[in-house]
Amino acid sequence: MPLSIVILIAMTVVVAVLAGYRMIIARKEDDTIHMNDPRGEIVSNQKRVATSLASIDRVGIAVTIATAVYGVALLANSLYQDLAHPGLQ
Repeated sequence: MPLSIVILIAMTVVVAVLAGYRMIIARKEDDTIHMNDPRGEIVSNQKRVATSLASIDRVGIAVTIATAVYGVALLANSLYQDLAHPGLQ
């Protein structure tokens, strides 16, 4: 298997792991408004979870875009090689 395909598979696995990690963190998310929280513990926990999700989303979007661009570039290169040198395998 060519190294470029292995790299694409590894990048795809990273995207899947980030998606799974985001799902685990999102389970801790509390979407209700807490008016009676005198110490602010629940609100501060909500802020921490929201900050974590925002960070994971930023990284996830970047890695997903990089993976897609890399995959399209591999496909374009493969098509070019097939069209420029027909019969070579």
